Amino acid sequence: MHGATHWQSTPYTIPLGVGAGLFVVLGVYLLRRRTKRRLVPGATLGALLLFVSGFWMGMYALELSRTDFAAKVLLNQLGYLGIAPLPLLWLAYVMRHAGFDDLPRAVWAGLGSISALVAGLALTNQWHGLIWDDLWLSEQSGYVILVNDHSIAFTGFIVYAYVLIFVGVGVLLRTLLHADGIYRKQTLGLLVGGLVPAVGGIIYVADASPVPGLNLPALAFSLTSTAVAWSVFRHRLFTLTPIAWESAVESMKGSAIVLDGGNRVLDANPSGESLLTGSLVDSYGRPAEQVLPSAIMAVLDDPSKSEATVSLDGNPRDLLVNTTTLGADTATAGTLLLVRDITERKERERRLQRQNDRLEEFASVVSHDLRNPLTVARGYHELARETGDDDYFDRVEDAHDRMETIIDDLLTLARQGETLTDVSPIAIRTVAHEAWDSVAVGNSTLDVQTDETVAADRSRLRQLFENLFRNAVEHSSTDSRTSSGEAVEHSSTTDQSKPAATLSVTVGRLDDGFYVEDNGPGVPESKREDVFERGYTTHEDGTGFGLPIVKSVAEAHGWSVTLTSAASGGARFEFTDVETESESVAAETTQN
Repeated sequence: MHGATHWQSTPYTIPLGVGAGLFVVLGVYLLRRRTKRRLVPGATLGALLLFVSGFWMGMYALELSRTDFAAKVLLNQLGYLGIAPLPLLWLAYVMRHAGFDDLPRAVWAGLGSISALVAGLALTNQWHGLIWDDLWLSEQSGYVILVNDHSIAFTGFIVYAYVLIFVGVGVLLRTLLHADGIYRKQTLGLLVGGLVPAVGGIIYVADASPVPGLNLPALAFSLTSTAVAWSVFRHRLFTLTPIAWESAVESMKGSAIVLDGGNRVLDANPSGESLLTGSLVDSYGRPAEQVLPSAIMAVLDDPSKSEATVSLDGNPRDLLVNTTTLGADTATAGTLLLVRDITERKERERRLQRQNDRLEEFASVVSHDLRNPLTVARGYHELARETGDDDYFDRVEDAHDRMETIIDDLLTLARQGETLTDVSPIAIRTVAHEAWDSVAVGNSTLDVQTDETVAADRSRLRQLFENLFRNAVEHSSTDSRTSSGEAVEHSSTTDQSKPAATLSVTVGRLDDGFYVEDNGPGVPESKREDVFERGYTTHEDGTGFGLPIVKSVAEAHGWSVTLTSAASGGARFEFTDVETESESVAAETTQN
């Protein structure tokens, strides 16, 4: 009988072979899903569990099909490559399924070393006999089977295996008590799938099998494979995130991220993945605070908050964050994080708020600033009627001019605000001279030291220069200063004993923009931020809108404006982040 080399057919071969093939197919299915963007919780563990089960069953199916002793022994030994790691992998997946996957790595390494030792002892048993004392062939019901007389190492492995199995069963029973819905069906399927082979193993070890020598655990796994396959495709065991259905997440508008009860990332749709610091594959199972922006975590931690501002692709974005609790108990508890980009809405709100602020300012000007010259005009008009003195009419005309100036500035801010109508390449030199010619400059001089061309709205750029030039001319008298730093929107007491010096205004180039400076008294550092506020003025004829208009024009173009001191001590306005014509052409070329 030892020399028999032919094959045999048994009633167990086909069920074992089919079960082995089914497990391998399911394992490949899981790994293929694991390699795609759509993750499966515990997919790698599930696939390994199926592979080692299928390998063991396949080796035993071949062992039963052979009649020669040497082939049976070899296949029996190879089967331990599937048997040895099976209890550990089953426990690991159960722990993963139940959310108890925080055991120290040293514990898993120790348990894994036992499985590796058992597999090694099985492959080298002929030299030490620690797994089997003896092996022989026996004929049962017309076919030959290999009978194993087990040794001490096998007994130790059985104790180790059943400790892991019963720990896993305890975890599943505890989970089953708190689970409901699809998660309960998943847990029940795992429990049945683990108990059936366990019972078969007990019968086998106790030599209570009706067919001596027949490996009942392997046969039990062939029966379990049917239940596992049904669970995979009916209840989506191994493939369904316990608290989120893939189709639901994928169909959501905006960004959707699923967190488990421990705030670990389980799932995300493509838009939600863009919020993660890495890919979904790298983020899966990691704590949310490690892979989500801190601003979003602040909303999660504070129920009173619902909005966050984060930087995406280098651009600030306003987000609306909503959270929905999933699951009715700890076993299925989790959070569905829905994030919508509301940047455009927030910008509209901010723009509306700025418009409302301007309206409030306009109302203040109308009620206060316009009332003053109107009162003056009425007073002088009454004096003129009473006395007939024409000088009073001149005062009335001055008051009307004052009101006209205020109204013009108000209309400028109200009509144009932050919008640009026609951006094109504009030569700074040309527009600067046009603006200079429209301002009453007296004996002042303009020196344009740049031939740079910038992308700008021509009328708005001219308006910017006009307000800067008018500010310099009206408020700078270099030989009649009351003190340094009172040039902007500021009055001065003219010293008639000194001849007026010539005011010089210079327009020059910066690396990323241009500047406008004068040789007037300048502005003290403590007042440089105030001069851009609407309505701020210390000049008796100032409206307080000249430099705010300058700032409004700059911001409409996306420029930054700062006020510093010129080398001569005068005021120097620097405009940066200015797009030149060459930069504009380069950007268009890149886009095309």
